[in-house]
Amino acid sequence: MDRGVGRGEGRGFSRTASRLHRCVGRRGCGVAPRAGGASRPRLSGVRRVSAMPGRGTGSSRRRLLVVAAVGSCVAIPSIASMTTDRLHAATPTGATAVFSRTGESRLDPEAEEAFAETIDIYCVDCHRGATAEGGVDLRGVADATTLHDVDPSLLLAVRDRLRARDMPPPRLDDADAPDSSDRPSDGEYRQGIRVLGGLLEARAATAGVPDVVLRRLNRYELGNAIEAVFGVRVDVSGLPADDVGHGFDHLGEVLATSPLLFEKLVDLAEEVARKVVFDPESAEPEIRIAKGEDLSGGRRRGGGRMLSTRGGVRARFDVPRPGRYRAEFLLAGQQAGDEPVRFELRRGRESAGRVDVPATMESPVIEGFEFEHREAAVELSAAFLNDFYRKRTANDPGEDRNAFVAEIRLVGPLDPPQPGDLQRALAARLRDGDRRVGIARASRWLLERSWGRRIESDEARRIAEQVIAATPTAGGEPSRVALMQTLVVYAIASPEFLFRIESPRAGAETDADGSVPLDGYAVAGRLAAFLNAGIPDEPLIASARSGRLDTDRGILREVDRLLRQGGARSLGERFATQWLHIDGVERSEPDPDRYGEITEALLAEMREETVLVFEELVRRERPITELFRQSSSWWTPRLARHYGLDPAALGLVEAGFARVDLDATAFPQADLGVLRHASILLATSNPTRTSPVKRGKWVMESLLDCPPPPAPPGAPQLPDPEADRTERASLRRMLEIHRQDPDCASCHVRMDAIGFALEPLDAVGRWRTTSEGHAVDAAAVLPGGRRIDGPSDLRDVIVEDPALLRSFGKHLLVYALGRGLEWRDEPVLDQLVGVLQARPTVRAAIEFIVLSEAFRRMPAPD
Repeated sequence: MDRGVGRGEGRGFSRTASRLHRCVGRRGCGVAPRAGGASRPRLSGVRRVSAMPGRGTGSSRRRLLVVAAVGSCVAIPSIASMTTDRLHAATPTGATAVFSRTGESRLDPEAEEAFAETIDIYCVDCHRGATAEGGVDLRGVADATTLHDVDPSLLLAVRDRLRARDMPPPRLDDADAPDSSDRPSDGEYRQGIRVLGGLLEARAATAGVPDVVLRRLNRYELGNAIEAVFGVRVDVSGLPADDVGHGFDHLGEVLATSPLLFEKLVDLAEEVARKVVFDPESAEPEIRIAKGEDLSGGRRRGGGRMLSTRGGVRARFDVPRPGRYRAEFLLAGQQAGDEPVRFELRRGRESAGRVDVPATMESPVIEGFEFEHREAAVELSAAFLNDFYRKRTANDPGEDRNAFVAEIRLVGPLDPPQPGDLQRALAARLRDGDRRVGIARASRWLLERSWGRRIESDEARRIAEQVIAATPTAGGEPSRVALMQTLVVYAIASPEFLFRIESPRAGAETDADGSVPLDGYAVAGRLAAFLNAGIPDEPLIASARSGRLDTDRGILREVDRLLRQGGARSLGERFATQWLHIDGVERSEPDPDRYGEITEALLAEMREETVLVFEELVRRERPITELFRQSSSWWTPRLARHYGLDPAALGLVEAGFARVDLDATAFPQADLGVLRHASILLATSNPTRTSPVKRGKWVMESLLDCPPPPAPPGAPQLPDPEADRTERASLRRMLEIHRQDPDCASCHVRMDAIGFALEPLDAVGRWRTTSEGHAVDAAAVLPGGRRIDGPSDLRDVIVEDPALLRSFGKHLLVYALGRGLEWRDEPVLDQLVGVLQARPTVRAAIEFIVLSEAFRRMPAPD
């Protein structure tokens, strides 16, 4: 499926094709109009936050301070993200046009005329007038005299469909294979992609840059930011869930901002303030509670976990500092026999003792123990020891003893806490001189770290007055601890912490396209969001302050530092999991009757395997294609057993992840890279079976950048595999029947073929040769006529397709810019693909993106 442009090809399109485009048995081409040129909506409704009620005297006063800060948000100009219109010196591979800054096109007019004629031949019969398929009228594209006036969003949509080779939709012949007799040739497709790319490049040269919605931190970024500045990890799951757009959950256009969010943010800010600033003489031990989804083991019942056989319920806690702690377990049981329910309480693998619990389900009791702990985390568990069951008979109602764990708690540290680095730093600035001067010094120091910009002395003094006025008192002056807590609340609950507020470089002139360069602090914010999913650290802020981020060299030095100091891990955690659609795999519930017990801990390890593999790819600067053909991975002993291998034979003798090299002799799927990862195979399956459709769609959408259009209204669904199988028909046969519907065939012919190739891998990532009593048949024919048989053939198709690098580059560009792409980004994406063709590594893509004007510029303020 070569999508490049070779030398020596004719400029024109074949004119021998019939002008009659037969639409019988076809569905729409999936060309959807895109919004282009219009400004996206700006943040609205922020001032309504002033209606938030306070809670208690001190809380109310601090909330009034926060509301005042939030109210100022309406005066903040909308923040824009630059979509570059000026290209780097390098030209994408296969480019045949050069454009001046005025947008003058030097494309061969004959090529444009031939392209327009091809559209007229193959597309206009279905896409014309009021009855145009999908509401898309292509008559303007089919006329060379009007081609330059067509909405560029439509040109991009057509280019996408030409690249996917699904316009016009293929018809199937009698053998269920694609019939290409009335479709453009491969040369015509490629020439069309070139022509449209040139037209879009010319239009982008004078189009200006789009305005985008004000962007805020999502929940994950907010948690990272709080940990980076204040040194504590907080649970952000109580904040409203973040929406997803273009595959990612941090894009400004989909992140809603509501009064509820601000209310929750203030609650979170007050929680952080209490943790990081306190009076050592009166501080109470913190209580961390695990219940519901925070517990693992057993089966869910109410808010806890029921154990109907021997086993345990576990919870893992982060430990803030070394010290003495108390473990508490809220326990009960379904009593039976002559003994009460018996538990063994454990810290990690170490037993802390056994307890008999006669309590019933209605009245659980607390049992626990104290311990010293110096590690960053601890696992607490309660194991059920004395299962009992007497079968029911006609004369005996029977008995069944079961154990119940309602909650597990970690209390502490129990020893008196000592102020942390942040409290000591704030106290040092408050210690001497006038209190207002001290608060101003503390404000300047903390807010520059929190907000990622310079705080001038006058602003610091104004903030100090507000902090003092909002701090609760006990009849006299506010205490030093109360002042510092109020300052922490102010720092976190301010719009400057929640939103990425960007400014142009001071004194910079506006370019002819209406854009200006970002200042160093804004560039620092974008780098931190891209590579650390958070806010700038102190070295980044220092680079911004010094002007180093105004230069290419300064930016690349920070990129290198960030990637070495956690950036590669962050990209694996946040980018790779969302690009590969495994971010929610921990919530999967595969059928235990079919696949055995897949615990939450095992699900987490499945996800972590993929994260570690991607992190290694970034750190070692390996080609992106190795993701799909490497024969090594990162496993735990539990993962090895899941995949059917002996951990000891692989050298996995201790808990935790280790790198393993796999042998295809013992592990047939060894060299498939992430295509064999349980995380991906589980995320693209149903709970009771594999799904060739989901897997095919995943490959098309995530890896080849050609997502199939939504199913047409009224399209028949695949029959239920349990209720509707006739004579135990195989899943392949059921899909063959499904494809007999013309509305379904055009998309399913490709999706199903891809999915069938992955059928030797079951829904949880294990190799198989039979399924539901049928031999696994992994053979298929792709729309271009290429025959594949099994995952290895599919792997070769994927890594050989130039669309893989384009899809990766497109997803990474969306992730880096924090917004969806539009037609003006097409030239930038073309250039990025050219860079990746020459150097196909994640670092090469990162370096190109961070130096691009799309990343470093914004529209000039009004």
